Amino acid sequence: MTSSLKILDWTPEHFIANRTTCNKILNNPDVVKEIPSLNYVPLHYFRDRQLVRFRGMIQDMHNPEYYFQRYEVRNTRSGLHETRSGMYADFARCMTHEEILFESEKNCSAERHTCVIISTPGLNEWVKEKFKKPYCKNSSTAMTFKRSFEQNDHEAMDCSEPVCKKDKVSLDEESKKMDTLEHNENRQTLVSKEYLLNLPIPVDDGIACIVKIYEDAAMKLNQIIEVIGFVSLDPLLSTCNMDETMTEAELNVHHPPTSLVPRLHAVKLIQPLEAEIERAPDIMSKAKLIRSNLHLVLSQLLFGDHLAADYLICHLLSSIYMRRDYFCLGTYPLNLTHFSIGKYSTFAKDLYRFLTMFVEKSHLLEITLENLNDLALSPKKDYDCNRLTSGLFQLSDNTHLVIDETGLTTGQVSPAGRENYNVICDLINFQKVTYDFKFYKMEYETDIPVLILSEAKSFIPCQNQVALKVDAESKDVYPHVIEIAEQYLKDENRLADIRQYLKIIKSAKFEFDEEIVKEVQDDFVKMRQTHKNVSIDHLHSLMILARLLSLSHGSNTLTTEYWKMAVQMEVERLGRLPEKKEV
Repeated sequence: MTSSLKILDWTPEHFIANRTTCNKILNNPDVVKEIPSLNYVPLHYFRDRQLVRFRGMIQDMHNPEYYFQRYEVRNTRSGLHETRSGMYADFARCMTHEEILFESEKNCSAERHTCVIISTPGLNEWVKEKFKKPYCKNSSTAMTFKRSFEQNDHEAMDCSEPVCKKDKVSLDEESKKMDTLEHNENRQTLVSKEYLLNLPIPVDDGIACIVKIYEDAAMKLNQIIEVIGFVSLDPLLSTCNMDETMTEAELNVHHPPTSLVPRLHAVKLIQPLEAEIERAPDIMSKAKLIRSNLHLVLSQLLFGDHLAADYLICHLLSSIYMRRDYFCLGTYPLNLTHFSIGKYSTFAKDLYRFLTMFVEKSHLLEITLENLNDLALSPKKDYDCNRLTSGLFQLSDNTHLVIDETGLTTGQVSPAGRENYNVICDLINFQKVTYDFKFYKMEYETDIPVLILSEAKSFIPCQNQVALKVDAESKDVYPHVIEIAEQYLKDENRLADIRQYLKIIKSAKFEFDEEIVKEVQDDFVKMRQTHKNVSIDHLHSLMILARLLSLSHGSNTLTTEYWKMAVQMEVERLGRLPEKKEV
């Protein structure tokens, strides 16, 4: 195993010369953890061309770039020729007494892919703390990076680019660099940081990187990915290699100051696992116990309603396992209603706060008439600056969206509001978001669980409505209930098990037992006879509920026991609805 010091000393030249060995080293997860992360170490602690990590979501993809993979340089003083690599660098470098031989037969052009990766939208604090923990364990970690930065600030890189030595750069070059820095500062004042970062959900610690990728990789928008690569922080990057035909808007977006948007030259791409497989058997073996602990907390937060807690657990475990025509099998949107609780007007926010303790990614969307009319939910292509401008619904899979309708009032809905309404409906019913490319529109598939909190039935069509049955005693002591729930979850092992339970069960394999198919058909016929408004669509929903209920108890197959339990839950849910026409 290589030491963290050696990894910090890697340069692009070292990696190119020792590619096979370096790639083998990077296949070791323990070594990867030693590489400092842009997510959790301030940018000013890094030096230019240092090996770093960055984890985030692919927000946009730019056109491929052409670059010199290899180029020949001639020393005008000595007449000596040298061939250099242009990989993992933003431009070909040479000193003032050197020239690039553009017509050389040794030159080789290549193509690299460019994308914009941003901090994962909706990532909850406990997840950030988990990744940040290695840097916090040792209080001197940041100082180690800082010392490394200071020690290397005046040193040359280990190979063919002595231009990095400040003492060998001409006064004209220094003057040019100062003019460039001043120009960048002026541009930065004209364009806001928020505009450049282009985050769907603005956060104080959010960052963006322009990532250059040298190998073919299967990537798509909104995918979560971790990049290992060499970071470029040279302030000259914001003005070099620019197309003179670029508009000012396009210039700002594609060549932002590196102090805000660093460049990252990827040497390895890692797709994080959706579940920690090594803990899966342990979690499945004690699924019932963990479920019982989670049910206890949720039922108390839902005013003693055990049925609502059962439905909420199933909702939290929902994830698409198959798409067929317009059906998204596995999704289970939920609408909790009838929680008029007088002075406890913060119920929605309190419940959401607890949900953020359980799931990795989430967002609370408060729907008011003003928000409905003004929010930009769908991403749109901005041709003036040639980029995809984020919308609130540009989220990665398994980001739990909680819609709070308690502040919605009557009023005039604008055309933009009606468009937003349609976007929300498409997300809930078809798990897709339409991206607006001005001249055409494109649908992108999503997997975003949606929970709607509304005092009456939601204005957004949602088949699975659960009317809360509020326990009077719980209502009277609700602030104390919240305190007790918080205290109950201070047990780190209990909370960690709940988090792992929701993550692992969500991706567990499941099989339907063919032997109970006839039983399913018979029970559904009886349900339709009792509840006239139950349609064939309810059968799909009921089958998904039965699947989620089985998984929640740690069962990978649908048995008669869990099927009967799901039917009973559904009968009770339908019986609570104030009007049968709302089914």
